[in-house]
Amino acid sequence: MTSPCNWYPALPAQRVSATGAVIAVQLRGQDLAVWRGASGTIQAWEDRCPHRGVALSLGRVLGDRLACAYHGWEYAEGSGRCVAIPAMPQQPVPGKVCVKTYAAVERQGMVWVALDSDAAAPADDPPGVAPPRFLRSMAVAAASATVDAALAALEFAPAGPCRWRGHWAGHTLHLWVLDAAADTCVLHVASEAAPSDAAVATLFNALRLLRARIEHPRS
Repeated sequence: MTSPCNWYPALPAQRVSATGAVIAVQLRGQDLAVWRGASGTIQAWEDRCPHRGVALSLGRVLGDRLACAYHGWEYAEGSGRCVAIPAMPQQPVPGKVCVKTYAAVERQGMVWVALDSDAAAPADDPPGVAPPRFLRSMAVAAASATVDAALAALEFAPAGPCRWRGHWAGHTLHLWVLDAAADTCVLHVASEAAPSDAAVATLFNALRLLRARIEHPRS
């Protein structure tokens, strides 16, 4: 990590549309379902239905609820509490059935998730600063400490918690490092200037080289 980090950049906020997308994310080995309810507020939940353990990322958004894909149990935005069981409409909903939820905020164009809800949220970019243009997310087969060391060796500079800024293939890039698992990170890559259509393929090839340099720093 670029500094002690209790919040993690799970994914670019633009990927969580208001049209009902539910995105599966792994964060420090924890499987999450990230979605946006009718209020527009980002939700980050344990990716497991309390009923039968099915991944909630397979489900669908119904207004202010997330419905499991298996038996359709519906859980309320915010609390994660079960509020409806469509197959048993006449039966009372069990009051203690609840999905585990995590704190989530939007900052710097990213969805940040805290596994420790008492941690202070990351700061947003200053007003008037144009946000970098998101390019892609890519998995890297390396632990977060290895990624940080490799980026520093490649002359990227820390730009905040879990965030680096530097120059690569003629572009000024911002990289957010998600600690996905013990030996896997995800780099969320953005550019300060939108590349031309002609430059995109070249830049993406350069990003593959960047990944290789991180995974094999001595090769």
